[in-house]
Amino acid sequence: RSHFGSSSHTRTQPAAMAPVVDAKRDAKAFLACKDSKGDVAQCTQELTKVVNGAGDVVRRECYGQAEDFQKCFAHRFTLSTCGDDTVNRLLACHQNLTQYVLKP
Repeated sequence: RSHFGSSSHTRTQPAAMAPVVDAKRDAKAFLACKDSKGDVAQCTQELTKVVNGAGDVVRRECYGQAEDFQKCFAHRFTLSTCGDDTVNRLLACHQNLTQYVLKP
């Protein structure tokens, strides 16, 4: 089960939250670089970290939805559990996590 969105009253973070925190930190570093240099082309290293970090978070946190989609795809969406909802859950997970990671 994912730890995304769970609250913790302790000072230590669950291991699953570390990539989310790292990705948010990298996104802030990229925005700071872009603001200070005024050109995205000058921040390629920071941008690469953001893309890789956000992709890693989405891959990990949306794993269940991706598995459901892959099963449906493999069976050409003929399973009774397959439908628009399957695709919509995967897309919503991707969108919500990406927005969360990239939000300043």
